[in-house]
Amino acid sequence: MSTIILFLTTVAYVLPYLNAANVPEESKIIYEGPIQETHDYEDIPEACKDLTYCTIRPKTYPQDKFNKMLKGFKGMAQPSLVPNIGNRHGDPSETGGCESRVTFEPLYTVRDKRDDRWRTVVQAPDHDYVQKVRLETCTEPKAECFKPFLPVFDYVTFCNQEINTWEVLVSKGDNETELFRADIPVCCSCQYKQLELGDRFGRNRRK
Repeated sequence: MSTIILFLTTVAYVLPYLNAANVPEESKIIYEGPIQETHDYEDIPEACKDLTYCTIRPKTYPQDKFNKMLKGFKGMAQPSLVPNIGNRHGDPSETGGCESRVTFEPLYTVRDKRDDRWRTVVQAPDHDYVQKVRLETCTEPKAECFKPFLPVFDYVTFCNQEINTWEVLVSKGDNETELFRADIPVCCSCQYKQLELGDRFGRNRRK
């Protein structure tokens, strides 16, 4: 009798999980066939080695697969900027004299941190689906800014690279996609910091 009760209890426990495994996930994009997860690219360009994003397409990028994957899909979401209330940049035109380079480029690989594995960004130009972002990088990071103003000996100014988080569509495993958050350079701002007491007098004498 105890054996029968144990069997029925086991069935009742496992059955819901078996049913859940058979529920179709309509929100996912399924590839037509297996595709190698390209998170350990050996052909990442040297220019991208120290970045968390890359706008240069690797030689092994699975372009044909992505074009087939998005065939027939309409209105796919474009990259979106993740709101960051604690990081307010103000008017981008008010640079404070910091030189920068602005481009609009497609992303091909992204990662969370510099030592993390690369994730493959989905691009399907054959079906007008190209995930582009606006990039603005400091031409000369840490350079002095606000030069037209009178010197203030208690403070030092410098150009700083500002980063914001973007959400993009990347490949996941062999046959799925998911949204992934990556940090992208968005502007070059002029910032200031107060000097240590000893540095203030030394800077005053140099002026």
